[in-house]
Amino acid sequence: MMVFDVFVVSLEDGSFGETKVRMGYFVLVAVVFLIYRGNPVFTYDSDGEVIILDSKNPSLSFLSSAMKVHYEFPKRKLVGYAINRWPLRRTLVLKVSSKGGINKQIKVTCSYISRQEMKDLERSLRGILSKNKKAGYLEENYEDNGD
Repeated sequence: MMVFDVFVVSLEDGSFGETKVRMGYFVLVAVVFLIYRGNPVFTYDSDGEVIILDSKNPSLSFLSSAMKVHYEFPKRKLVGYAINRWPLRRTLVLKVSSKGGINKQIKVTCSYISRQEMKDLERSLRGILSKNKKAGYLEENYEDNGD
């Protein structure tokens, strides 16, 4: 879009030396906003023994592998979760235990899902954590710090 602006301005003025940018800044701000907001396609599946998280941006996936994220891990490894709410952005942070006893954090943006879907997601995660407590998979005292 910025190249288009330079081309149109140069046609109007008749010179390529002067570069006035009209829509370029607006397009740049829009792209930065879309990247800040996160991937628009978020899927969560907790059927069976594994949790599957997919987050992707079909229109910007050619730019970076960060625009397409896929996580898959057993339910018994889930230790905790948190939902960070920022202006116009939500991030799901899952704490997953690993072999070394160190908890890893998985961060996935979920800004575009509805409130009802968010409540269902939280309910599912709370259910998995309570089952993990009963089964003895959680060694430390877990406090639900999800908002």
